[in-house]
Amino acid sequence: VGQTIPEIVNGSGWAAFREHESRLLGKALAEDYRTGHIVACGGGVVECEANRKILKEHAARGAVVICLVPNMQHVAEYLNQDKTRPAYSATSDINDVYARRIPLYAESCNYEYLVDKALLAANEEDQAGSWSVIERDFIRLVGFATGRRLNRVDIAHQSFFVSLTAPDVRDYLPAKLSQLVAGAHAIELRVDLLLGAAPFVGANLADAGVQDAFVHYAHRQFTVLRHSSSLPVVFTVRTEPQGGAFPAESDPLRVRLLRSAIQWGAEYVDVEVDAATAAEVYAARQNSLVVASYHDVTGKQLRWNEAEREFADEMLVRARSCGDIAKLISVAQSWADNLACQRFLQQHHSVEKPVIALNMGYLGQLSRVLCPCLTPVTHPLLTSAAAPGQISVKQINEARFLGGLLPSKRFFLFGTPIQQSPSPAMHNAGFTALGLPHVYGLKETQTADELRDILAAADFGGASVTIPHKQSVIPLLGSLTQAAQRIGAVNTIIPTTQEGSDRVVLVGDNTDYLGIVGCLQRAQLEQQSGSFATARGLVIGAGGTGRAALYALYTLGVQNVILFNRTVARAEELAREFGELFTSIRVVADLETATLDRPTYIVGTIPANDLVIPDELFGAGGAGVALDMAYKPRWTPLLGAAEKNGWKTVPGVAVLIEQGIHQLEKWTHATAPVKVMADAVYAKYDAEF
Repeated sequence: VGQTIPEIVNGSGWAAFREHESRLLGKALAEDYRTGHIVACGGGVVECEANRKILKEHAARGAVVICLVPNMQHVAEYLNQDKTRPAYSATSDINDVYARRIPLYAESCNYEYLVDKALLAANEEDQAGSWSVIERDFIRLVGFATGRRLNRVDIAHQSFFVSLTAPDVRDYLPAKLSQLVAGAHAIELRVDLLLGAAPFVGANLADAGVQDAFVHYAHRQFTVLRHSSSLPVVFTVRTEPQGGAFPAESDPLRVRLLRSAIQWGAEYVDVEVDAATAAEVYAARQNSLVVASYHDVTGKQLRWNEAEREFADEMLVRARSCGDIAKLISVAQSWADNLACQRFLQQHHSVEKPVIALNMGYLGQLSRVLCPCLTPVTHPLLTSAAAPGQISVKQINEARFLGGLLPSKRFFLFGTPIQQSPSPAMHNAGFTALGLPHVYGLKETQTADELRDILAAADFGGASVTIPHKQSVIPLLGSLTQAAQRIGAVNTIIPTTQEGSDRVVLVGDNTDYLGIVGCLQRAQLEQQSGSFATARGLVIGAGGTGRAALYALYTLGVQNVILFNRTVARAEELAREFGELFTSIRVVADLETATLDRPTYIVGTIPANDLVIPDELFGAGGAGVALDMAYKPRWTPLLGAAEKNGWKTVPGVAVLIEQGIHQLEKWTHATAPVKVMADAVYAKYDAEF
């Protein structure tokens, strides 16, 4: 067009601007950027019927159209500062404009994302770092909506979801949530229990204003949970007849909530099969999986015995007709009902057609132990369980071990010297917290070949690998992950049973780089450092850990890297090997030369106290992050110099814990008890170093 928006509007009016907009939007979505691109539209794009038609047709072709739902107070503050945007009129109220557009957005979009930095911090000063979290979780929604990262639970392994029971998710923040999810694979948001929040106690749910307010509150709660955990969400609105708190007569609002959850990107949506609208929600599910559930709160109608099972069979058929996962819940009248439930599962459950079936009540707890997937669990930190007889992950694992369903495994740290390693304390604390019967010990050997018998043992559960075996152990393994292949080193061994057989394959992986990634991501949020994509990274050292550091920076999206090593030739060899991953990777002969590049992220991998760190290296001011992989001593020259210059510092013990968390999760297929594992490491670390 060759004009700015104000020039078009002031010269030709809004109608002319909308005509230009429709023409360009139609061309962009139909021709120029039909796939593989993100097209950003202004909020007023839905004002024009032609634009709405274009967006709806684009969504109908399987494309993703996301509405960014704003905090209007923040929008008003921004527009008051930005004088380049034309106003509708001198008297137009922005809230009125937005209210008019809400149904137009709903008509045009198939996903919604709530953008509200106030959910992450109460005051303006603390909100500055919120945008990184908002961006991260927006990318997560895009991955889910496009089908690239569906974030689903692996039904092939036993799995659990923890049911939150508070009327406000923030009651679990910041510390409790990470403890609540230990051992779990998903989080259930019980939206019916959100009615216990003060504004909705005794409220008239038939009132349209109350309905809008509750849907908005549920969206905020869902978003807070998203910002606080990467686990999939099971979105549940349990009605009173099914043992929940949501009035049965408010079915239109319940369906609105369920359909909204699909648009918000909930991985799982619980739909009650006896509702007439179950098929409607199932048809609209997009990439969400529907858990089609039925709860007999009396235990008299849904029976598992062959002679009484006609209703259970009927409910299973109905559940499978309107759901991806069937969930049938009864109440145990006798202990034998658990065995009958187990027989029902053996006949009907499979990975392709999963079934959750169990009995509520004290007598039904064994059925929770035997349930094969997505078992609802509670936690001691919750003030109440979501259902009678609900037990914790720890209790289920302990019961499975006693019942011969969970054999004890041996785990090891391979390497030398390793006697001072905190890894046994960390992993054994993790196993104990989850109720797992496993034991982690040390196996110190001079050569990897001495490990053959341990690796072949039937009770071998997995291993951590440190120097000098990170490369030499590779010939003993059956396969490597992509990360381990690229890095060229293994620090984690995972026994994996091949699908369709009992054959165990030892898979070599690398969690060192994941430890670096996780620590740098948290430090970036805390320090409010610049984007990884536009920052420069500096890696000090060109050994095995330096390779992991380079791969970590690549994973984070860093494009420009400086590499320093005392032996320049080794650094140049590594730069050639990793060069294709970066826009540029430059080798420097000394750290003084690296100061010219003003790195924002520095990763030290050289265990040396005599390294001279120039203050000029921290020219990025107080906005940088320095991480040192060495955890002895506690304060290395790199960390000392970085702190003196106002940088955020990450000690090696933090990376040790982070990578250990990833190891335990890969071995157990469950969320690690982070606090317990970290406390165990620091208890040993503080006592000895």
